Amino acid sequence: MLKSKKTFFGIFLAFFIIEALISLWTGHEFDLDIWFNTGKWLSQGINIYFPPLHIGYPPLWAFWCGIAYLVYQFFGENYVLWRFVIKLPLILANFGLAFIVGKFVENRFDLRIGRKAALVIVGCSFFIYISAMWGQINALSALFVFLAFYFVVNQKSLLGSVFLGLAITIKIYPIVVLPAFFIYTLKNLGKKKAASFLISAIGIPVLFTLFVFALFRWDLLYFFKTIFYSTPVFESGIILQNVGNMNFWSFIALQGIDIASAWEVRQIWIVVLAGNFFYWVRKRKFSEENFVISIISFYLLWMITYGWVAEQSFLDPLPFIFLLILAYRPKKIYIYLVGGINFLIYVYSFANHNLFLFVPFLEIVSPSLIVDIENLYFSSDIGPIFWTLRGTMGLVVSLSLIVFLAIILKPELLEILQERVQDLKDMILKRKK
Repeated sequence: MLKSKKTFFGIFLAFFIIEALISLWTGHEFDLDIWFNTGKWLSQGINIYFPPLHIGYPPLWAFWCGIAYLVYQFFGENYVLWRFVIKLPLILANFGLAFIVGKFVENRFDLRIGRKAALVIVGCSFFIYISAMWGQINALSALFVFLAFYFVVNQKSLLGSVFLGLAITIKIYPIVVLPAFFIYTLKNLGKKKAASFLISAIGIPVLFTLFVFALFRWDLLYFFKTIFYSTPVFESGIILQNVGNMNFWSFIALQGIDIASAWEVRQIWIVVLAGNFFYWVRKRKFSEENFVISIISFYLLWMITYGWVAEQSFLDPLPFIFLLILAYRPKKIYIYLVGGINFLIYVYSFANHNLFLFVPFLEIVSPSLIVDIENLYFSSDIGPIFWTLRGTMGLVVSLSLIVFLAIILKPELLEILQERVQDLKDMILKRKK
């Protein structure tokens, strides 16, 4: 079946139709409001970083928000259609990722594994959840980072640096994997290529951002406040600072510890990523597999230690995780581990009030259910339980990522664990006899 192009295309088309339909009547209200207002402010000539609730990234995504707003106006202010238009690049990015990952695996391994990797990404519920349902833009940054990887390992470092630069311009935190790209180019392509890669990947988002701000004559200070808001640097006391998000910081916040005022402590992510850089740069050989694992490690360590990490952040390392566990190290246990982490993230997301993603659909079929969801999350009896679950799951997700990272860095740990489990099974069977 996987060898049939018609069947393969049919599966892709079916998933596109499903995601397109889902996109019409779902969405994260807070994020979609920001996308909508960004497009409106662009059309009005307003500095998109000035209003209190605004886009939190460099201005590249804002231009698609502007286009989507023009479509919204052209079709009689049809907000349902707008939801599809704003999510369309995200849905297409899912399929772009499936295609390029599948193509890479097909070239490096074989057609069957390549098609399998592509179908896993297309059918992965998490990609659909974040892109078609939620409306977050991580699929785009993930696509650009993987394209950067694809071109770098194929000796086209200049193109690779362009795509990594675009990923950083879309959503700034892909910069955390820049050290992995630098190490690979340094050890496999030479110092000059590594230096030019570094300059290009950083230069693209910087120059693009400066050009846009100069063109529209916006005050750059508001942008700096935006990109640092979640650490924080300029100020503290914002509610998001005080509760953390999907990592151990949210659990610490549950203990009544003010993690906002001690913002210096929350720069631990810089120290951790620096340590990870020295771990990898000391290796004499840096193979493609090492490259993949290093990218995963930078993403996961950032997710574990940064001050504000939402559910959608797990989408960015997923293409590399699937590449690792389906091609380089094809073991079922890895698939189970990733599935388990994904489940934990869904539990966190449920506790994080994300049943509200279905509000646009419920407004049509059963408005009373919206009231039930509000009572579930905000009632004085049950609401605190969800808040506690949210903070606890932040810690659990962090621990699960640490375990997974330890296993892919040291595969022998998995073998030891499997041996211990088998010994335990044998001991139980002997006692029964």
